[in-house]
Amino acid sequence: MTSMEACLWITPKIFDDLRDPAPGVAAFFDHHAVWLADRPVTIVFCAGNGDHVLDYAGRRAWGDRFDWARYNCFALGPGGPAAITRAHNRDWLARVRDGGERSANPYSAGPMFTLSEQPMDYERLAGCYAAVRAEARRRGLRVSLLEYLEPGPEFCRSEWKTVRHPEVAASAADAGGHLVPGVIDVTAPLAADTRRYAAYPGGIPAGLPAGDFVAAQTAAFAADFGLDGVLLGNQFGLIGFWHPDNAPPLTPGRSAAIERFFLRLREAMGERLVYWMDTYWRAEVERSAWGMTDTAYATLDAILVSTFAVLVERTEIVPNLLSKAALGGPRPLLGLDFVDPWYWYRTYLDDRRSYLYQREVLAAHAASVAGVSFFANDTFGHFVPAGELEATFEVVRKAETT
Repeated sequence: MTSMEACLWITPKIFDDLRDPAPGVAAFFDHHAVWLADRPVTIVFCAGNGDHVLDYAGRRAWGDRFDWARYNCFALGPGGPAAITRAHNRDWLARVRDGGERSANPYSAGPMFTLSEQPMDYERLAGCYAAVRAEARRRGLRVSLLEYLEPGPEFCRSEWKTVRHPEVAASAADAGGHLVPGVIDVTAPLAADTRRYAAYPGGIPAGLPAGDFVAAQTAAFAADFGLDGVLLGNQFGLIGFWHPDNAPPLTPGRSAAIERFFLRLREAMGERLVYWMDTYWRAEVERSAWGMTDTAYATLDAILVSTFAVLVERTEIVPNLLSKAALGGPRPLLGLDFVDPWYWYRTYLDDRRSYLYQREVLAAHAASVAGVSFFANDTFGHFVPAGELEATFEVVRKAETT
C-alpha cells in the first residue's frame, strides 16, 4: 500500500520564546524525523480554540493580542477564573492526591494552572507559521499547514463565542469535568455586530447564519496567513458533543442548515484543505442523530476518526473507521493517543489497554486507513517520548508493507 499520511498537531507550548519559534520548530522536526520522511505530512497548528480566527479583523490588525491555549485544564466559571480554579484544584487534591483516584476527571484533566504568560498576537502567530514553512523547506519536505478551529471554549478564553456572540453558542462543552457554555451552532442566526472582521469589514449583518460567517471568516484568515487549510475540531457543525443522546432534535431544516455550512466552507476555501474531526460514532449515526449528510461529507478532504481513550466507546472504533472509509471521498485518518496538549493525562501510561488497542486496530484494518493523526506535544510543551513514537511507527511501517 502507499505511505500513510502523518497528521501531527502542535501548539505554541513547544516554544520557549514566541518571538523566536525557530528552535522549537527545528526540535519538532528532529524528534519526528522518521514520521515526516517519504509520506504526506500535515501539521495542524493549534493556537487556541479558534476564536483568534473568528475575531480576526484583517491585515491591519496584526498587532492585536489574543489569548492562546497556554493552560492546563482551562475553564471559566461564573465567579471568574480564580474561583473555578480554586474549586477544581481542591477537588483534584481530595480525589486524586489524597483519595487515590486514577480514572475520569479530575484525574485525567489534572489541576488547573497556567503554563505561560507570554503574550500572543497575529504578528507572532505569523512568525510561528513562517518558522514551520522555513524548516520544512530547509529539509526538503512538502508539508501542508493547517490551523485548528474548535467549536467550543475549552482551551482558553473565547471572546467571539462567549462575549461577542453568545446568541449562537447553543451548547456546552466539558472542560476538564466542567460544563461551560460557548459551542457554536452553525444553524443559528447572528446578532448585528459593527466590529470589523476580515470577511465582513463592514460588520456582521443581523440574521446572518453563524455557519456562513465561520465559512467566510475561516477562508479569509487562511488566505491572509498563507495556510493550506483548516482542521475543524470536535464535530464542528454538529452540536451535542460525543454521544448521539446529546444531539438536539433533528429536523429537515437543521440538517439542511448543517449541509449549507459545509458547502459554504468548501466554496470559500476553494482548493484549500478542510479536515474534520468526527463525533466518535459511525457515519450512519452521524446522519440519523446529528443530521450530517453525504453532501456534507463530500466537501471534506479528510476525516479524523476520533479514538481518544477518555471519550470513545471502544466498540465503536472499528465500525466508525470502516464507515468513514466506505464514504469513498474524504481520507480516513485514524486518531492515535499518546498525550494531550491541554490536559495532563498520558494515555500510554494511564490507559495502556486502550492505547494498545488503537494500534491493534491500525494493524488489522490498515487497508481502511489513509493516515494517522496524533498530538505531538503534551500540556507542558514536551514531545511524545521517543520510545512510544518508535513503537507506534513500527506498527505503521508494517501496515504499509502488508
